[in-house]
Amino acid sequence: MRAPKPRLALLALLALLVLQLPLRSIAADEAPRAAIDLDALRRDRTQNAERYPVAPRISRYLAAAAKEVDAGDPQQATRLLKKLRPNRLNPYERALVYRMLAHVAYGADEPEEAITYFVKFLEEEMLPLRDEARVRFNIAQIYASLQQWREMIDWLNRWLLYIEDPDPLGFYLMGIAYYQLEDFDAAIVQTKLAVELRPEPRESWMRLLAALYAQKQDYENTAPILEELVLRFPKKRYWVQLSLIYGAREDHRRSLSVQQVAYAQGLLTEDKELRRLARSYLYHELPYPAAQVLEKALEDGAIARDSEAFELLANSWIAAREYERSLDPLHSAAELSENGDLYVRLGQVNMQREAWDEASVLLEKAVEKGGLKDPGNAELLLGIAYYNGAHVARARSSFLRARQHDATRNAANRWITHLDTEGNATAG
Repeated sequence: MRAPKPRLALLALLALLVLQLPLRSIAADEAPRAAIDLDALRRDRTQNAERYPVAPRISRYLAAAAKEVDAGDPQQATRLLKKLRPNRLNPYERALVYRMLAHVAYGADEPEEAITYFVKFLEEEMLPLRDEARVRFNIAQIYASLQQWREMIDWLNRWLLYIEDPDPLGFYLMGIAYYQLEDFDAAIVQTKLAVELRPEPRESWMRLLAALYAQKQDYENTAPILEELVLRFPKKRYWVQLSLIYGAREDHRRSLSVQQVAYAQGLLTEDKELRRLARSYLYHELPYPAAQVLEKALEDGAIARDSEAFELLANSWIAAREYERSLDPLHSAAELSENGDLYVRLGQVNMQREAWDEASVLLEKAVEKGGLKDPGNAELLLGIAYYNGAHVARARSSFLRARQHDATRNAANRWITHLDTEGNATAG
């Protein structure tokens, strides 16, 4: 008889990207634009430095503020910069001061100030587009660190409007945001785009994409990603997850093959992994390697020495027709079990060996321990063992008890009739 199909364990989803800016958000006033002439903006930004030169005094203040930040005194840096009145600065100088104030706020853990000044910087529209794009991306990262996912997505979309060759990291971050909003379809689109745009995809990106497909139970798309993860980053978790995904697709042969490779590399070391491998072998009617895996794991202490483990080992040897080797683990399983069912199984093994007295002792233990799924069958087997061991009186008693159960009544009556016939023949 085949073992039950291996059960799919839940795939653990990827942990969130931890960002370095622990800030809170405020509203941003800059509205995204539908279409932007980037070339015209670049020309305009290039001319701004000529139109609005930075006064030496302002440069000194900016340098002094930066020095205070480096010295670990962001408060003093802020005081210096706030001495500069915005209405007395030209637009280019204001943009530089606002940007410096925003960066100082990072170090001072003042999120509202930081984003306020970043937005003011953007409103000036003075510095090169690459500088503004970096600021928009920073604002998105701030929202990500605060787990304010919709705001994060909004600022990433603004960032995309002003760049021609976007960093795939932005799409990965959007994938995380949509995942947190439980919009898994959008999360897949963004994360897949991030993976495809990067020549050498990051492990965490591929892991997120695999987790998203698994979340939607789209195992056909999950498997190829895990296959690539196994090739690029051959870690235990990916071997295990790939075998589980193959199992979920009911491709049990591939699932077993993956487990075999992982086991050969010494990657399967946990109790549940080794039991699952053994059950996979049994499912494919390969009991001998199942028994070998379990026997070694029990010897090494990798599997708990409980009734279930010993029973699985015994069943493996029985399926391999190694009845003698099944006896010790089955004895251990029966002793550890809360009921007598395994003693019944052990009695049956001894009956197959025609060890009738041993079978009788074990079946007696089964009845004595109780909690049997089929007590009538235990009594019937005990009667048969007694009979073949030439204990006819005991056999009759067992058959009489067996016929009190509906499931074994007819068989018990036939044995009783057989005993009566033999008895009459002997008397005659």
